[in-house]
Amino acid sequence: MVIRCNMCDVIISSSAVEQHIASRNHSIKKKVADFNEMNVQIKPSYQHDTSVIRTWIRDLYNYDFLSTEKT
Repeated sequence: MVIRCNMCDVIISSSAVEQHIASRNHSIKKKVADFNEMNVQIKPSYQHDTSVIRTWIRDLYNYDFLSTEKT
């Protein structure tokens, strides 16, 4: 029987599942997915955060990097 790993998007045999899960590549992709899921859950609580870093990031998004005019 074959199984598709939803983290790595690869097909593996059922006998190799344990080895695949223990691999570095799978482990890294799982940590990234867990981190992204955590951020989705936490992000709404920081909507009204006025920290210096958040303000700086917001200003980066508001800046027009494509414009050639100096402001």
